[in-house]
Amino acid sequence: MKKIFFFFLIIFFFNACAVKNQNNLSQSIAIIINSPFLKMSDFGFLIKENQTLNLEVYHLGQAFFNLKIKDKICLNAACYDKKVFNKKFFKNEYYDDILSDILNAKPLWQGKNLQKTASGFKQNLKAKNYEIFYAVSKNKISFFDTVSRIKIILGYQG
Repeated sequence: MKKIFFFFLIIFFFNACAVKNQNNLSQSIAIIINSPFLKMSDFGFLIKENQTLNLEVYHLGQAFFNLKIKDKICLNAACYDKKVFNKKFFKNEYYDDILSDILNAKPLWQGKNLQKTASGFKQNLKAKNYEIFYAVSKNKISFFDTVSRIKIILGYQG
């Protein structure tokens, strides 16, 4: 009986010490967001885990901004449908996953007007309700919409 108990104790110990999730990535970033809805300039972490993005921003060592994107977009525990969030945050009804694409440094609108650069790509996108300049390089993401007056800049650390 003691041998069986000891065997299960050993199995439990090794299982508890095992790494559970290999599909996550955490990056420290400098972030600037300037929009009619939100203004901030600080440092934080962008955590990519499975199908979830989590942007955590800290001020004086305390987490004060938490943006989580999965099937909905949650801002400090208040969750919104993606279209509703886009209308509130961007003052525009862009496609559902635009914020996720920006945070993941992916081309917008499936690569429309994409121009390759030496260190990444850029896009100039224009319609009656937006005029966007979007650039992705090795250490920086820049998104500007001059119509909605939105600016998002992410600078990757280290």
